[in-house]
Amino acid sequence: MRTMSEPLTRRELIKRFGLSALLLHPVLRGMAYAAETPFERAPRYVMFFKGGAYYPSRTNPSTLTNLAGTPIAPLQSHAADLVLFKNMNIHGGSPKSEGYKEEHAAGVFGCTTGNTYKYSQNDAYFAYTDNESIDVRIANHYESRPDLKDVPLKSLHLGAGAHSDSDKTGVGNRYISFRNRKAGDTRYGNAIEPVQDAGQVYDLLMKAASRSCTAQSNQPRGDAAKLNAALVRRASVVDFIYKDIETAKNRFELDSEHRQKLDGLLENWRQSEKSVHQAAHASPAAPRKPCAESVRPDGQGANKFSLDLLSPVHDQMISLIKLAFETDLTRVVAFTLSGASSGQTWPSRGIHRAHHSLEHSGDVDSLVKIDTYYSEKFASLLTALKSIDDGGGRTALYNSSVMLGMECWSNSSSGHYLKNIPFVFAGQGGGRFKTGRIIDAAGRSNNDIHVSCQNAAGIPSATFGLESLCKGPILS
Repeated sequence: MRTMSEPLTRRELIKRFGLSALLLHPVLRGMAYAAETPFERAPRYVMFFKGGAYYPSRTNPSTLTNLAGTPIAPLQSHAADLVLFKNMNIHGGSPKSEGYKEEHAAGVFGCTTGNTYKYSQNDAYFAYTDNESIDVRIANHYESRPDLKDVPLKSLHLGAGAHSDSDKTGVGNRYISFRNRKAGDTRYGNAIEPVQDAGQVYDLLMKAASRSCTAQSNQPRGDAAKLNAALVRRASVVDFIYKDIETAKNRFELDSEHRQKLDGLLENWRQSEKSVHQAAHASPAAPRKPCAESVRPDGQGANKFSLDLLSPVHDQMISLIKLAFETDLTRVVAFTLSGASSGQTWPSRGIHRAHHSLEHSGDVDSLVKIDTYYSEKFASLLTALKSIDDGGGRTALYNSSVMLGMECWSNSSSGHYLKNIPFVFAGQGGGRFKTGRIIDAAGRSNNDIHVSCQNAAGIPSATFGLESLCKGPILS
C-alpha cells in the first residue's frame, strides 16, 4: 500500500483513471506530482530544431535582461530559464565530412550528432551519417535503465515543415535523429522519419496510455476512436471516471486537503460540462464534444512551406509534447520545425522569399523577422513545459534539458559559416544547470552542450561525437 508521504505518480494516475486521465482538466492532471524516477536523475530532453542559424551580429545582447531588437526577443519572459551561447562553433568551424565538404549538411549533422558525415552526391541534400544523434543516445540510455522500464515510449520524433528545403528535394536534410548504422541499412536506414501528422501523434499517445491501464480500470482499453465513442455515450466525463477516482483516493491515501481540492476540481469540471451540453442542445447542428481535449488534432505539416500554414500544426505538436510529458509517456522528444536550407516563407508578415534565399541575398532585416517566428514557437514550448507542475515547487521546464538546435548561417551568395552559432538552451536539467546567463564558448563546439545533457541524463562520458571536438561539459 502506498503511504501518505509517497507521491501520486503520473503513470499511476493513468493506470488508475484510465485514458480519461488524459482528457481531464489540466489542473487535475497536474495533481499527479512526481514520476517513479525523479527528474533530477532522468530529466526530460528536447531537441527543438529550426533550420538556419540566427544571425550572430543581431543575436548579441550584453545581458538577457533586454532582448528587444533581437530574433530571440520572444524569449524575454523566459530569460531566467535560458542560456545563450556566444562564439560557439559547429564542427570546430569547418565541415568534418568524408570527401565533399559544405556547411548546410555539416550544420545539421554537427548540431545533432557532433560527428562526421558522408555524401552520395556532392550536394547538401544527399548527405547522410553513420552516427547516432544526442536524442537517440539519451533515449537508448533511458530505455536500458530498470528504473525507467515503465515509461511507455522510448522517444517521440515530431516534425512540421521538416521537408521544407528551398529546392524541394526532400531528402537528407529533413532528418535530425539517427541511430548508429547497422549492417544492411540503406543510406537513410538509420535516420528516424519525423511524424508530421498531429493526428498520428495523438493516436500514438493514446495507444501508449492505453497500454498503461490496469485491468482494474473501468475505462475502455481500445483506440482513441473507441474511447471517444464511449465518452459520447456517457452523460458526463466526470461520472464516467467517478468510480475510479473514488478508488484512487483510498488507494493513494490522499490527505483531506487534496481530497477537497480534487472534489472541487471535479465539481467545477461538472459545471463546465453542463454549460457545454446546454450550448450543444441550443444548437442542434453542433456536434457533441464532451471534452474539448478529446478531439483528435488534424494538423499535417508535411510538404508545407508557408509558416502561416505551419503555425497551427506547430502549436498542435507543442500541445502534444506537453501532453506526453505531463503524463510521463516519454522523456525524450525531437521536434523539427524546418529542414536545412529552409524554403519556408511567412506571407502574412511580408516574407515571400524562402528563408535560404534571404540568407544568400543578405536581407538581414527579413532574416531577423522570420527567425522571430521560431523564437515565438520555442517560447510557446517553454511556456507549456513551465505550466506542468512536477511537485516540490518545480516545473517540467526546470526538470528538462531543452536545446534550440540550428545549422549554419549565411550572409552572401557564397558565404556559409559554422562559427559563432548563437545556440540557445533552456531548463535546469532537473537541477544540474544554472540558467539566466550568457556563456562565451570561446570557440568550443556544441558537442560540449551534448556532453552536459548526457551527463545530466546519467551517461558519465566526457565526450559525444568526435572526441577531438570535445572539451567536456560546458553547462553546470
